[in-house]
Amino acid sequence: MDRKRIAAILVGLALAAGVGLTILTFTTRVPNADSLPGKAAAGLEQLKTVQGRLHLGKDDQTVEYELWVQRPRHLRAEAELEGLDRKAVYIMTFNEEEAWTYDPVLNLATVTDRSEGAPAAGSRFGTSLLETMPDDVLAALRAGELQIVGEEAVAGRNALRVQVLLPPGQSPLEEAGEQLTVWLDRSTYYPLAIEGDTGFRMRFDFIKFDEKIDPRTFVFFPPPGATVRRIGE
Repeated sequence: MDRKRIAAILVGLALAAGVGLTILTFTTRVPNADSLPGKAAAGLEQLKTVQGRLHLGKDDQTVEYELWVQRPRHLRAEAELEGLDRKAVYIMTFNEEEAWTYDPVLNLATVTDRSEGAPAAGSRFGTSLLETMPDDVLAALRAGELQIVGEEAVAGRNALRVQVLLPPGQSPLEEAGEQLTVWLDRSTYYPLAIEGDTGFRMRFDFIKFDEKIDPRTFVFFPPPGATVRRIGE
């Protein structure tokens, strides 16, 4: 092979590598404040499942939850209660038809009808911050003034750190207040951590996305002897 042909091949490979690098840079570029809400909405729209472990609470008083989510209407969360002389696990299990919460201290299971047309449908009954959180954060991104601070690692994943200032009295995430810092997963835009001016804190220390979850995860049967209370009856 002559030198001119070798040189042409090398130039072609260099150009191809340059184009590939340009595409990679473009696809991983940090979005600006104007485009962030749209990108977050598109990322969440594609997200199917979430599994992880997080700490949720206020100031230094937090509870550790194991979480399973199949968007948009299925959720299970479990928290082992501390300070008891026996193992006791608080459970929330939501699906399209029902929402169950189980308090092991009271041995009380509360169920809310979530089917279309049910009395509690569209209300805060039969839902949880853990379920509405990503959509609440998206609403905050759309309503607030945004400052993108940079990228940080959260739960072993690359996250976009964003400061959000919301109009007085108009926070979609009431628990966190009107000045928020959120860390959004760079691939899915799911919130990996939130800090609010009320002292509210949420942070995952382990998370994985779009892995199959057994459908039985989102079905709850009250333990024998538990009192069952139905909201609306």
